[in-house]
Amino acid sequence: MSNEYVRVLFKLEKEDEDYPPVDYERLWAKPLGQGLFEIDNIPFFVRGISVGDVVAAQQGEGEVVFSALVRASGSSTLRVIVFDATHVEEVRSRLRELGCSTELNVSKMLGVDVPAQADLRAVRAWLMVKQSVGSLEFEDACIRHDGLP
Repeated sequence: MSNEYVRVLFKLEKEDEDYPPVDYERLWAKPLGQGLFEIDNIPFFVRGISVGDVVAAQQGEGEVVFSALVRASGSSTLRVIVFDATHVEEVRSRLRELGCSTELNVSKMLGVDVPAQADLRAVRAWLMVKQSVGSLEFEDACIRHDGLP
């Protein structure tokens, strides 16, 4: 088993005509052996997958291609668009304070990992306030916390 990370290819379903803006997303993952991989970065477009999830994937046409979720990590994933790029670091900082990690895609889109031990209700409540005043928009990409949809 190698300690080197690989990129696992996920085919994306179009939600509407132009979203997501790509057909595939590649996520970094740690090979665990026997065709299993642990996801190691926050998805921007893939739904139903979070950091720490174990997935099955197979070699196909020069790429490692996702085939199934094997074990959920308990983390949830959110996507956030910050309308004013000058506020991105403020949003990231507040999410860190709430126990989350983030990854930045382009200048204003964040992937947010909400670990199982973080309070997803508090995170979503803060984001809803920011959304209600028009400073950002967010959506659930993968909710694993108990008692939430």
